[in-house]
Amino acid sequence: MCKCNIIISKMFIGGLNWETTDENLRQYFSQFGEVLDCVVMRDPATQRSRGFGFLTMKENSAIDKIVSQDHHNLDGKRIDPKRAIPRDEQDKTEKIFVGGISPEVNEEEFREFFTQFGKVLDATLMMERDTGRPRGFGFVTFEDSKGVEEALKNPNLSIKDKTVSRVPMLIKMACIDRDV
Repeated sequence: MCKCNIIISKMFIGGLNWETTDENLRQYFSQFGEVLDCVVMRDPATQRSRGFGFLTMKENSAIDKIVSQDHHNLDGKRIDPKRAIPRDEQDKTEKIFVGGISPEVNEEEFREFFTQFGKVLDATLMMERDTGRPRGFGFVTFEDSKGVEEALKNPNLSIKDKTVSRVPMLIKMACIDRDV
């Protein structure tokens, strides 16, 4: 039975070193409190790290300590821990996932394209770690959720003659089964 009324302290951890393991993640965050679960997300085909993971702390106070610290370094790399916000608690988002991007599009063109919908705070194209080649997707963060709404209004947008898909990036908190 899923006990969804339990407060679950889940975090998204971005910017991980490619070599960071579940155990390294657990050890680092144990200094803030008891870690119930952690996982570094991996490509199912290659088992290579995808550069991010998730962490569940026993106490919300541990999350407060983590986010109040100015910066975190793990395995020689600055990481970016953020609270995971349940979809049903997240009314609006400022960030979208953009898929189906032509390899000919550079980051400047990518950013410029989305300025027609609102002020862009960040636009990042994802690249292959080993080759530096484009992976065909990226993320755009607008100043506010209106930019997201405008970008999603037209289902047939294209950059350099290639239609792209746009999906709001939301992180959903999972409900876990456990005895209390």
